[in-house]
Amino acid sequence: MTTAAEVKRMVRPLLERNADLALVGRMIYVEPVHHFARAVLIGRTSSANRFSPRWTVIHLFEVRRIFTLSWGDHLDELLPGLHGFNWPTDALGIGEGLCQAIEKQALPWLRAMSTLELFLAFVSQNLFRHHLYDKGSAEAIVRVAQGHLGAAREICQKNLVNWSVDDPHYDDEDRAKFRRLLELSALLEKDDRAGLARLLHSWEAETVKNFKIEHLWEPTPFPLELQLAK
Repeated sequence: MTTAAEVKRMVRPLLERNADLALVGRMIYVEPVHHFARAVLIGRTSSANRFSPRWTVIHLFEVRRIFTLSWGDHLDELLPGLHGFNWPTDALGIGEGLCQAIEKQALPWLRAMSTLELFLAFVSQNLFRHHLYDKGSAEAIVRVAQGHLGAAREICQKNLVNWSVDDPHYDDEDRAKFRRLLELSALLEKDDRAGLARLLHSWEAETVKNFKIEHLWEPTPFPLELQLAK
């Protein structure tokens, strides 16, 4: 299990070479951070001398407590004689090997996702696309952000019966999520575009705070708001 200090030491050359990267804990973020985050996680493993790096992306305007790892990929080792997704901390040259792997395997993908639409296009082709596009609670929020309110309204109408805050089988976190979705649905029914934009911005700000990346985040308008401005 690598420590935060070990992570900082290993990736220092990477940060020095790439001005658009920022380390927060065990996550290396690509800046700027707008409506979605692009990052490399130097993940822990059950072994004391192993770590597991992977790149990943996530949209921020759905209230989140943790950075889930649905969309991205593992980094494979580039050192001679080594191969796999669990890297040995004590291998000779492991720090530079990690930095090169991030630059060659992760950054081209992450930097290419420079807009919300490019991020969503990537997710739509991902093996785990269903974590967004087959999940009504997630897709409705994304459709609102895009300004596709008719599609979002239809999704909400189909799922309202499942978003019950009174069902005893759900825990407090589920009920809080359902309350947010009901608020979203109510604004959709009123076609309150400004209210929807404010709601998504507030959710995004909460997630950014939970991720401890307020200093990296640059609030920007959603496509929904750009439609309003026309």
